[in-house]
Amino acid sequence: MYIFDMNRIASTKARQNWAETIEEAKSEPILLTDHGRPAVVLMNAELAKLALQVLEDSYDIQEALKSSAEVRAGGKTYTLEEVAAELGINLDEL
Repeated sequence: MYIFDMNRIASTKARQNWAETIEEAKSEPILLTDHGRPAVVLMNAELAKLALQVLEDSYDIQEALKSSAEVRAGGKTYTLEEVAAELGINLDEL
């Protein structure tokens, strides 16, 4: 959604009007360009936090799907006791 209609500002112009650039970035992401090429995105901190969380969740889902496929294909599995022993956890103390 944001990537296609993101406001683009040259980094030089952003530096010259830094306070205004920050205020604008609080309401919508801004793509800063360097010599006309995309360089960085400036955005609201909460939106950045949410975007990074979504990326991390997506990566975790892909890894879980890959692991699940490996198990379905006959890959090695481990018991809780084996994992606990490897990690040095005494299950009786929990």
